[in-house]
Amino acid sequence: MAVGFAMAAAHAAPAPQRVDLPPLPSGVVLHAHWLPAEGAERRPAVLALHGCGGLYAKGGGLAVRYREMAERLHAAGYAVLMPDSFGSRGLRDICQTRYRDRSVDVAQRVQDARAALAWLAAQPQVDARRIGVLGWSNGATTTLNLLEQRRTRPEPGEPAIAGAAVFYPGCGPQARRQAVLEAAPLLILLGALDDWTPAQPCVDFARSLQARSGGSDITVQVYDNSYHGFDGTAPVRLRADVPNGTSPEGVHQGGNPEARAKSLAALDVFWSRVLATRAAP
Repeated sequence: MAVGFAMAAAHAAPAPQRVDLPPLPSGVVLHAHWLPAEGAERRPAVLALHGCGGLYAKGGGLAVRYREMAERLHAAGYAVLMPDSFGSRGLRDICQTRYRDRSVDVAQRVQDARAALAWLAAQPQVDARRIGVLGWSNGATTTLNLLEQRRTRPEPGEPAIAGAAVFYPGCGPQARRQAVLEAAPLLILLGALDDWTPAQPCVDFARSLQARSGGSDITVQVYDNSYHGFDGTAPVRLRADVPNGTSPEGVHQGGNPEARAKSLAALDVFWSRVLATRAAP
């Protein structure tokens, strides 16, 4: 399956469509990029949540990470929705802003994700029983908080989450408060050398969840010699402009080819497993 997926991903996907979701209670109109799956039958879908750098590259198009992932998911037969939490609020990115000073916080992004899930489930070509959530960094932290909020403050009629996968989230606050998450399969992908969102709090949090819930479907992969952004292709560099890491000197960010290949393969297998159930005729 993974080999076929990788080969299929080499074929170009159509460009995502720009869509506007219904206004949020705050009045914000959430812009998003939508890539429907091919075929007439209802298909699984993945909600993809961008990191603190926003959804776009400096040139204005989708950042390479998100464009490549959309193409990869589309080639596997999945629809993809990528909401733009920052551009919808007049921002480009928030990486260089201290956590306490950010004008868009994780709680707001959780509301974005809940609205996007509702929109996805209402699409006639989407199988609402097979929706996954994928997040990177700030979007990964949002995903974990989404799972927590859906457990503690469920909303009537919400679609189920078939599975969630996260690249290098910040797990410290949830670990400290011993948060309880919705019981969806969870894949956590981490870099052993990450000095922006360190791996150990996520490892500890996952162990705590498993101990408290008994046999939870949680998989943690920690990749050696890997920093924040290990799934990308850019070389590792020190970002002195980011104030939110473990060192006052900044954070390291960049790809590791081996970790990239292994993490994408792990993601392929995860989606194949959690999104496999066919819709009823």
